[in-house]
Formats: sequence, structure tokens, C-alpha cells
Amino acid sequence: MGDETYPSRRKARKHAVEVLYSAQARDESPEAVLRDTAARLGWAKHPWFAFAREIVAGVADEQAGIDELIASSSEHWPIDRMPRTDLAILRVGAWELEHETAPASVVVSEAVHLANELSTERSGAFINGVLGRIAAQRG
Repeated sequence: MGDETYPSRRKARKHAVEVLYSAQARDESPEAVLRDTAARLGWAKHPWFAFAREIVAGVADEQAGIDELIASSSEHWPIDRMPRTDLAILRVGAWELEHETAPASVVVSEAVHLANELSTERSGAFINGVLGRIAAQRG
């Protein structure tokens, strides 16, 4: 993967997580939050924006199925008990695994990186386990 693509995709994932988190916290549609945030912060001019928009739209369109997949792959953790940040990261990762946007190992690694950056000390291991189960089911 080229040096320019990797940071752009990482930024896209991070901003998609932020938008999905905000949408859930505000009880608004992810597309509306993305549109408003992008307009306010000038995101559309960045190379990562198209992929962020694709992720947000994809997760929004398929959220019920993605949530079922996450719930069936997370032992003892119903969706409504998961921290919002972790759930947003899991939704992005699960969507990417379902759409094969990158190798499964890259998707899981990126999700763990985001968890370590944005969430709790234990979130990385939790997200690794859930997405690892989803990837194994797909592989």
C-alpha cells in the first residue's frame, strides 16, 4: 500500500468513527452528521473524505445487519452495553470486513489502533476479539 493511501484510509476510518459516534450520541442520521461536519470543517477537500463518506453511508445503510453480526460475535456483551466509541469502531470494522475494503488483518489492526487511541485500555483486546471472530467466519 502506498504511503499516501495508508494515512488517508486511516484518517477516513477515524473520522467515520467520530461521525458514527456523534450520530448515535445525538440521535441523528450519520449522513446528516457527516454532511454538517464536513461543511463546517472543510473535509470534502481532503483525499480521505470519499472513503469516510463510503464507510458512513455503508454503515448507516446496513446498520441492523452489522449490529446482528457484532452481537453474534461478542460473547456476553449485548450491543446496548457496549461503549459508544467501541461500537462505532466495531461497526466500521465489521462493515469493512463485509465489503473487503482491505485484507482482514489490516482492518482488524486499524480498528485496534483506533480503540487504543480513542477508547479504554481494554477496548483494543475486545475489538480484536470481536472482529477476529467476524473475520474467521468470513474467511
